[in-house]
Amino acid sequence: MAFWAANLREAILKITALSLLAVAVLAGCAATLPSAPDGQNRVVDIVNTTDMPLNFYAVNAERRGVFRSRFAEGEVRGNYYRVVNFSDGSGACRFDFYAELADGRRASAPDFDTCRAVSWVVNAGNIQ
Repeated sequence: MAFWAANLREAILKITALSLLAVAVLAGCAATLPSAPDGQNRVVDIVNTTDMPLNFYAVNAERRGVFRSRFAEGEVRGNYYRVVNFSDGSGACRFDFYAELADGRRASAPDFDTCRAVSWVVNAGNIQ
C-alpha cells in the first residue's frame, strides 16, 4: 500500500508541475501576441524611476497639424510602471509622450515608436 501511495503522490506532483509549466508557457505566448489587426504590438511600459508620482499622456504624432486629442493618459506611482496599449485603431505607431511629475517637472518623448520600443523610462536624465 505504501508503494502505491508514494507512486500516486509522485504522479500528482509531476502532473501539477507540468500543468504549471504549461500555464507559464501559454502566458508567455499570449504576452507576445500582436495587439492590433495589422500585426504590430503597441504595448509599452511607462516606467517611473523617480520617487514621486507622474501623470502621463500621449497623442498620435502622425496627426500633426490637425486636431490632436490625448489618446492615452494615466498616473504612474513613484518607482513603478504601467502597461499601456497604444493601439488607437488608426494604425499609427508613433506617438508623442508627455509626463509631468507631482513637483511640476516634465519629461517628453516626441515621435516615440510604439511598434518598436517596449518601454519609456522617465528618470532624472530626461526630466526638465
